[in-house]
Amino acid sequence: MDLLELPAPLPLRATPRGLDIVPRRGALWRVARKDGLVLGYVERVDDDGGARYRSKRMIGRAAGFTVIGDFGAPDDAVEALRY
Repeated sequence: MDLLELPAPLPLRATPRGLDIVPRRGALWRVARKDGLVLGYVERVDDDGGARYRSKRMIGRAAGFTVIGDFGAPDDAVEALRY
């Protein structure tokens, strides 16, 4: 992944209700509620098995994240941030 990659839409099967998905860079998307509260990020991780989508939840106001998990579908990675 190149940091200079242009942002692209997250390849979702359906638009998630009540959430905004904002491309940040080539393989990173911010997931926020409609009121602007950022829930976390979804990052595409490429490995030998193909693309996986990693959900990362923001830890309060700290400058850190906790990994929720890796998912085969981007929709699942977004939904994991909802709860």
